[in-house]
Formats: sequence, C-alpha cells, structure tokens
Amino acid sequence: MRQVPLALLPELADAAWRAGFLISHVALAGVDDKAGLLAACADGLAFPPGLGGNWDGLADALDDLSWLDGDHHAILIDGAATLRAQAPQVLATLTQIIAEVAAQRAAAGLPFQVFLCDEPMPTQAG
Repeated sequence: MRQVPLALLPELADAAWRAGFLISHVALAGVDDKAGLLAACADGLAFPPGLGGNWDGLADALDDLSWLDGDHHAILIDGAATLRAQAPQVLATLTQIIAEVAAQRAAAGLPFQVFLCDEPMPTQAG
C-alpha cells in the first residue's frame, strides 16, 4: 500500500486503468473504527453478503475479489485522516493485511495495487 497525496490519485487511477486494472474506491471519510472500516471496504469493493465482516474475512475477500471483473486490481482508499487520528491501530492492521494480500497475489501473478490518501476525494455533484 502506498501513501499518496490527493492530487496524485486521479493520475494514478488513470495510469492503472490504462494498464488494464479494475479501479475500486473505498471512501473512509468520517470512519473512525474497525466496524466503519470493514463496512466501507464491503461497500467500496461490493463484497458479497456476509463477506469481510472481520479481519480474517477482509483478508480473504481482498485475496479473492472473484466477484469483480478481471485479475488486475487497483484500490483507491481516500479520507483516512480520521481513522489515522482516532484508531491508528485499526489503520495499522489494515496496512498489514493489505501487505500480506499483495504479497500473496504477487506470488500468484495477480497484480494488486492499493493507494491510501488521508484527504477525501471531492464528491461530484450532478
């Protein structure tokens, strides 16, 4: 997982998309605990019902992602500042899980990139 500034997220997403990655977005704005993090991941990654409800489930879901199209995945996680301030151990556990999943997916030849940004992406009115 790479910590990146907000200004780089669009460029990284575009480069990943051009390289054939499916782009997913996990919005953490206002999330301040484990339950909120797990719910945001389930929502942003469209987890099937009942999947990802605890740390082991999140790791299993991130390692699988078979319900999403393709084998190349890039996940943009934004708005992490509140979680970092209120529950740094939760963010540390997420970081550890993502590192383990990335290593497993790399060993299996399945490209997987995660970009983390403390600031939330602006919402688009429309």
